Amino acid sequence: MTFFPPDPEIPEPEEVESPQPGWWQAPEDELPVLLPVSEILAATDHVAIALIGVAVHREGVELRVERRLRRNGLPLAEWNELCGVFMEHMSFGGPVDRAGRLRFGVVLSDGEKVIEASPFFSGGDPMAEPEGHTLSRREQGGGGGGSAYGSADHLWLWPLPSAGQVELVMQWPALGIEETRTALDFSTVPELAASARPFWPLSEFTKVDSR
Repeated sequence: MTFFPPDPEIPEPEEVESPQPGWWQAPEDELPVLLPVSEILAATDHVAIALIGVAVHREGVELRVERRLRRNGLPLAEWNELCGVFMEHMSFGGPVDRAGRLRFGVVLSDGEKVIEASPFFSGGDPMAEPEGHTLSRREQGGGGGGSAYGSADHLWLWPLPSAGQVELVMQWPALGIEETRTALDFSTVPELAASARPFWPLSEFTKVDSR
């Protein structure tokens, strides 16, 4: 018989699958309908940003943005520094200037202005349903090498906007891109949203139906 008794058994906690608020991001259990659109939002000697499509869900739309960076003859040290800004990482001298960061926003058909903001860092309760529309951005990773680099962003606009013209606004001063506006025709969005459908039958685990 040993001096120390065996430790008591600790039951493993049961993980509860919680529903996800609809304003956080596009639903992952729903097949959207694609609105065919492709627009170059901005381009410089080294950077190009383009909207390559809009995925229309029942509760909102996801704007899919591609970012491209090319070396185009830059010396290696300048290329590495440019990659750091492009990837929105820390620069060698400290944090990247917040005023120069990549930013997105939209102007809806009724004139409402919506600026991209994370539901977790907007200063409020991320579980509380927001008033008005929200725009959240989720980076989709990236990759490249010694002469080119690519990355992507998904912008989730919630709830579903009304039919009409929507302006996509963006800027990236750190890379020489001032405010640009691109008009998008969302006249068919409500009709397309009605055709979006779930991958699986609805259940108690379905994401929060917020509208």
